[in-house]
Amino acid sequence: MGFMDKLKEWMGTAKEGAADLAEKAEPMAKKAKDFASDALEKAEPMMEKAKESASELAKKAEPMAKKAMESASEVFESLGEKVSEFADKSKETAAEKTADAAETAAEKVTAEAEEAKDGGDSF
Repeated sequence: MGFMDKLKEWMGTAKEGAADLAEKAEPMAKKAKDFASDALEKAEPMMEKAKESASELAKKAEPMAKKAMESASEVFESLGEKVSEFADKSKETAAEKTADAAETAAEKVTAEAEEAKDGGDSF
């Protein structure tokens, strides 16, 4: 028996083995297909119910979300006003303190100048 004969024999054996396996796998593939089809049919109503529940939940949540947005907007607006008021008061206070300090410094300078003037005349 030559090499080609042996190769043909192996190919024939492989072909027969593949055919046997295909025959044995066919019922299992059909069962898997049927199982998947049944599972899909059973899951379809559940998916529809979940979709409806999510839609209902979204409808219920929408007014609450709008109310929360409005409340947050009011809080931020109020906060902005308070910050603005605080900034204005801070500017006024800083201006007053600066004016007071400048006035005190001017008085001291004037007093020192007069003292120096009076002291300078006595020599």
